[in-house]
Amino acid sequence: MSELRAESLSPIDAATLWPQLRRLDTEVIAMRGEESLLLTSGLAATGLSHLPKISRTAVLGVKRGLRYRGVLTIRELSGGACWEAASLRIAREKDDDTVRALLSAAGDEVARRGGRSVFLRYPEGSPHGTAVRQGGFMAYSFEHLHALPHPPSGGTGSAFRPAVRGDRAALFRLYCRAVPETVRRQEAVVQQEWRAVLDSYDVQRHFVLDGAGSLAGWAGIGHREAHVLVDEGIEGAASAVLDVVERELDARGVLVIKGFQGEIERNARARGYTALGTRLVCARRMAVLNPSLVKEVATVPADMPLAPQ
Repeated sequence: MSELRAESLSPIDAATLWPQLRRLDTEVIAMRGEESLLLTSGLAATGLSHLPKISRTAVLGVKRGLRYRGVLTIRELSGGACWEAASLRIAREKDDDTVRALLSAAGDEVARRGGRSVFLRYPEGSPHGTAVRQGGFMAYSFEHLHALPHPPSGGTGSAFRPAVRGDRAALFRLYCRAVPETVRRQEAVVQQEWRAVLDSYDVQRHFVLDGAGSLAGWAGIGHREAHVLVDEGIEGAASAVLDVVERELDARGVLVIKGFQGEIERNARARGYTALGTRLVCARRMAVLNPSLVKEVATVPADMPLAPQ
C-alpha cells in the first residue's frame, strides 16, 4: 500500500485553493459547494469562526509538487459529536492512493478534534468505492434519489404542521421507531448524534405530523433535497408526507428515500416519481476513551469493519 500522506491545510492555504479547483475535476464526494466551504475555512483565519451558523471545517490535501493531487473538506455537524465528508476532489480520473490517504487522514483529524464519527455519501457503483472502504468507511445504508412528478399528483392540503422547538425530543423518538436498529447503531445512538444526522441532511424547514401521543411523521425541506421519516404502521402517513414534500420542495429538488422506507417508495412510484439513482451512506466510528482517565481520542483502524459486510 502506498505511503502517500495527506496533511491538514492552514485556513489561509484552504481559502486560496479556488484557482486550483478546476484542475481537481474528478468529484468523488460532492455534497456541498467547495467554494463556500473553503470560504468558511478561511474565516477561521480572521477570528470570526465563532459567529452563529458558521460550522467548523477542516481541509486536507495531498500535494504533488506545487499542485494538489486531491483535496478533502470535512465539516463539523450540529452538536460537535460528528463530522461529515462534504467534498472530495482529485486531479486524476481515478486515484485510489489519494482517496485512501485523504479519508484515512480525515479520521485522524476528527479524532484529534474530539469527534466520535465521520459520515460520507457517494454514488452506488462509484469507481472509488474500494478506496473509500480502504480509507476506513463502511456502508451501512442506502439512499434512493427521486425527482418529483410533474405536475404533483398529491392533494393540496396536508395534516403536517411546521415543527417547533418543543418537537425535538419527540422527533428523536420517531427516529428510533422508524429507523432499524442496525442503522441507528452506526449513526445515532443518542440524541446528540441525531442532531448531527439531521444537520447532515442540510434541510432548513421542518414539518411534523401529530399522532396519538407522539409524532407520526417528519419532513425536512432543503434547497436541493427533502428527507422524510414516518411511522409506517400509521395508515396514510406515507402518503401524507409526500403531499407536504410536493407542496414545499422546489420542483427541481430531489426526494431522498432511505433503503428501509419501502412504504414511502411504493407510494412515490405510484405517484409517478422518477428514480434518479442510489447513493451509499457510510460511517467511520472513532473510539473515544474515558476523558476522566485519558484525555486522548484514538481512531478505529481503517481495516477494521464496522458491521458485517
